[in-house]
Amino acid sequence: MRALVLLTLLALLALGLCRRDGSASTKDSPSSEAFVSRRASAELVLRQKRNAGQGSSGPGAPPDPLEAKREVCELNPDCDELADQIGLQEAYRRYYGLV
Repeated sequence: MRALVLLTLLALLALGLCRRDGSASTKDSPSSEAFVSRRASAELVLRQKRNAGQGSSGPGAPPDPLEAKREVCELNPDCDELADQIGLQEAYRRYYGLV
């Protein structure tokens, strides 16, 4: 019984060694196909830019709707000071009315 187990183990070991020596090239092995280098993967993947074109319908941060009012209010020192105290929308409304 021991001889049979020992003979089976030796046969499996010899089969494994022969198989490894027969495929010395790692490029032909199926496991090398499963992994891709970082450079090759970077060429395949195209990342989207965050602010790719202001005002375009593409993805990205939406434009601030209060930016135009903020710029107008900053040019007037009184409106700018009031905006620091009570907020931009209220200061703009008080100086320039509803628009």
